[in-house]
Parts: sequence; C-alpha cells; structure tokens
Amino acid sequence: MVTMPLTPADIRDKKFHTVRFRPGYNEGDVDALLDRVEATLLALDGGPRKGELITADEVRGARFRTTRFGPGYREEEVDDFLDRIIAELAGRGLGREAQPPSGPPPLPPRPEPEPAAPPRVPVPGGPGGPGTSSPAGPRMSATSVRNKQFAITRLTTGYNEQEVDDFLDRAEFTLTMLMEGRPDRATLTATDVERVQFATTRARPGYDPEQVDLFLDALAEELRRYEGGR
Repeated sequence: MVTMPLTPADIRDKKFHTVRFRPGYNEGDVDALLDRVEATLLALDGGPRKGELITADEVRGARFRTTRFGPGYREEEVDDFLDRIIAELAGRGLGREAQPPSGPPPLPPRPEPEPAAPPRVPVPGGPGGPGTSSPAGPRMSATSVRNKQFAITRLTTGYNEQEVDDFLDRAEFTLTMLMEGRPDRATLTATDVERVQFATTRARPGYDPEQVDLFLDALAEELRRYEGGR
C-alpha cells in the first residue's frame, strides 16, 4: 500500500482518542511537538520558516509526560503517527539533526532535588506514643504520590508502567496511614523502597528509569523520617 506524503494540514487536523484511568500521553506535550512538525512541513513546502526545522531524530527521541487519572492521548495512536512523521522527515532529508536546536525539546521538567528535611519536634501522643518525635511537616504527601508523573521512554529501556503504578498505590496508602498516626497499617518501609526492582521495557513505552529512581530515593528518605520517630 502506498502511503501518501504528510502535509501541514494532516498534522494540524490530526485527532487522537483520549483515555482515562490508564496511562496516556500529556496532550499539551504531544500538541507542542506536532506544532513544530507542522511548521517544518510548511517551510519545506515553500511557506514561511519559523524557527529551526525539526528532524526525524528529534521526533524519535521525544518523550511525553503521562496522565494517570486525567484525560490523555492514547499512546499507541500517537506512537503510530510519530512513526509516519519520522519516515516523512527522513524522506525529505531531515533524518538527522543538521542544525543547532532552536530551543529545548518538549520534555517534562526534571524533578527538582528534595528540600532539606525540616526539624523534628516532640509530639505528645503522636506515632509511637508520648515523648516520640514526628516530622514537623511532610515533604511528600499521599496526594503528591497519587499525582506523580514520569516521562515516557521510546525505543530505550524504561520501567514497566503497571508495576511502577502499583507500587505508587502502596506508597500512597503507606503515607496516608503514617500521616494519620497509624504506622501499624503501613505496607511499605524505607528498606522496601530501596530494594524494589521493576521489569524493564524495550519495544514499548516505559517510565524514565532516572526519574523513577530519583523519586524512590526521596520516598525512602521520607519513610525513614517517620521510622526514626517511632
């Protein structure tokens, strides 16, 4: 079957199905990439050039944030369309980057280092009984764990998304119990977090291992703060 060349209108009018309650690509991230592709194809067709042209390599290396509870683009549809774009750009001589990029690619921001631990203060009757200490204020809440998002890897090694999501569910429950003063119901310890291992993906999308590992380090440190006050 002959595939028709992509036009700027094909990119501008492309629609993807959205998903909820399972991982999907952040719509804004995908749309930003497609805007650059549309501008590139328009310039190649003789239109005005706005910024540097995007290359097949840049599209191939693009990563998008994922959504867990809000709407997001269906990943398989986006990946299939990006494959067409990569082939189109390569066929037009833009297979590899030939000029300095005009700006940062549409990647999510890297996680900021966690702030220094706040001072511990005595909390009579808190977790562990009178005279024990508890964090002056949590640096990581159950809500922040529930809303945590990681970049998605494509064509490189990533962590299995379902395994990471299941582990985050346990982390959210554990932090909820600790913050409510019920450590006996916590299902994770700092040691559990440090020792966890996830299956890796190569031929399909997976979570960025570096971002997940940084988050796990922060989670383990947070749990140690509670454990030290028992």
